Amino acid sequence: MLPVRVVLAVQDSEYVEPLLQYIHGSEYVKKVQVTAFTRVEALLQYRDIPDLIVGEANMLEAWLSEEVLSVPWIVLTEGGEELNLAGEGLTAAKYQPLPKLLDMWISHVGGNRTRKNELHSGSTQIIGLVSVLGGSGRTTAAVNMARQLGVMGLKVFYLNLETVNSSALFSGGNRREGTFSRLLYEIKSSQENGERNELSLTRYVMAHDALKCDVFEPSDHLKELMEMTAEDVKVLIDLIYKSGQYDVIVIDTDNQSRERLNAVMENCHFLLWMLLDDLISMYKNGIWLSHMEKENPDWFGQIMGKSRFIVNRFTGSLGNPLPRKDMRMDGVLPYIPSWKQVQQEDLLLCSPIFQREILKLCSDLLGETGWFGMRSTSGERAYG
Repeated sequence: MLPVRVVLAVQDSEYVEPLLQYIHGSEYVKKVQVTAFTRVEALLQYRDIPDLIVGEANMLEAWLSEEVLSVPWIVLTEGGEELNLAGEGLTAAKYQPLPKLLDMWISHVGGNRTRKNELHSGSTQIIGLVSVLGGSGRTTAAVNMARQLGVMGLKVFYLNLETVNSSALFSGGNRREGTFSRLLYEIKSSQENGERNELSLTRYVMAHDALKCDVFEPSDHLKELMEMTAEDVKVLIDLIYKSGQYDVIVIDTDNQSRERLNAVMENCHFLLWMLLDDLISMYKNGIWLSHMEKENPDWFGQIMGKSRFIVNRFTGSLGNPLPRKDMRMDGVLPYIPSWKQVQQEDLLLCSPIFQREILKLCSDLLGETGWFGMRSTSGERAYG
């Protein structure tokens, strides 16, 4: 089970410290990750978005008045307090058996997680990977994700929509008659003639032995890719999705074409933003998201609802804060030193450490099912 990320906001450190010690020494260390605050000022400077906030009424009021996103909450009371808190939440006795209190935290969040997973169960899942900054490791993450899901026994399609398809570096495809260029031509013709239902996917798909998934043959015709419209991309994604042949579609795209990028963002179920823990990456991501929000606030809200922010090349701690309060670090992928000057592309698919973290990320997105038995550990953090 993925740990529930909880912000604990209680001014009394003599209450907080024993609670954190209990979690650390019990089975709950794998079930909850607690970030604790004893001062309102420090709480309001915290930039992550938790699964749940638990705290005293005065600290919750301060948080809820500042927070732009709806976060489930539980207010701790000693009885007789008059509460005036926005939104929906629960009331719990501040002093009660700790297992009972912690189980309440988990169950309050668990219902939302279960409903979220049910929305996507039993159908093809579309995962889009994007990056504002080039060189963020997006394609390496995408091909490893496709490969690991394929190794797990899922039927996966890896759709590369970069202007220059870097997945062409990975050998192992069994080429089929017909090319991606021909498919694009048929897609455009079908839109002009209103014959979209007559499109056939089969003869354009090839199995990729190294990536353990299906792909299209990489195209060297850059002009065709640069001229793809948002509707072209939508038709292409629909063609794969409605074939009913795949459990997961992994889409990898750059930001050289706004139409391609927007179409991927609109038509995926999960959108993974690949970040780096450096000043420029955080700055550019913040500026880009602010531009999207200003340009179309309603559309931006929909995109943020499916967005997950993943820090790549993570070394154990985050040195640069996330640039917006509505962003949170939803996952990390480790820094692999041996990849720094890699000369054989196959080595990018052979890191057990990276593979393990990719599977954890997939578990978070797709939920724990019969084919996905991931385990994760957790702990607690405390702030002033």
